[in-house]
Amino acid sequence: MTRLQAGRGSNHADAEAVLSAFARTSGDVPAARRVARQFADLDEGERSALLWSEDAGAQLVAVLLLVQAMRERSDPELTEEYLSAAKAERFEDTVLVDLVAEELVGAPMVGGSTGPLFALVKSDVAMVRRVAVVATLAFAKQGDADVPLGIAGRLVRERSDTVQSALGWVLRETGKRASEPALIAFLERSGRFLTPAARLTATEHLPPSERARLRG
Repeated sequence: MTRLQAGRGSNHADAEAVLSAFARTSGDVPAARRVARQFADLDEGERSALLWSEDAGAQLVAVLLLVQAMRERSDPELTEEYLSAAKAERFEDTVLVDLVAEELVGAPMVGGSTGPLFALVKSDVAMVRRVAVVATLAFAKQGDADVPLGIAGRLVRERSDTVQSALGWVLRETGKRASEPALIAFLERSGRFLTPAARLTATEHLPPSERARLRG
């Protein structure tokens, strides 16, 4: 494990205290959320130590701390802090993307420039490309199908399961929350490039006749 910074005083919460608290839990996501709430005012240096460690539990609490901070005040530096770790290939568990990319990366771009989001598609790191896909949920939930389908169109031919598994459920959510006709048109045009599993997920909420046609 990378070194977790020591506390600067007996009353100062540090990364080691967070890990100790998390170790006393069941180790799942709800437990990580509770620990993140408990240490909501952990300073940035200690949060960074957790994020850049090799301990999966530490990273989980760290990304949830970033979300809490973003909810209090939208700050592009929080997005950059998260993306820096992703680009450095610190994340091995997709949960570190699926739980937070929408709020940390997608939501701050809604109503603004999506150029930085589309730039993530070009990353050599599969987990960063997954971030680009999952982040588009923020747009789908606002009724915008163009951004999710635009990102999906650039990645649909990718064979990495890291990306394909995200495409399936993000496409499904885009059809449910933004535009079913737009999803169907996308699948008619590009669905054949999805893996069978991703296509199955993407179509599971469509009418039976459409499901059968688009899965064929």
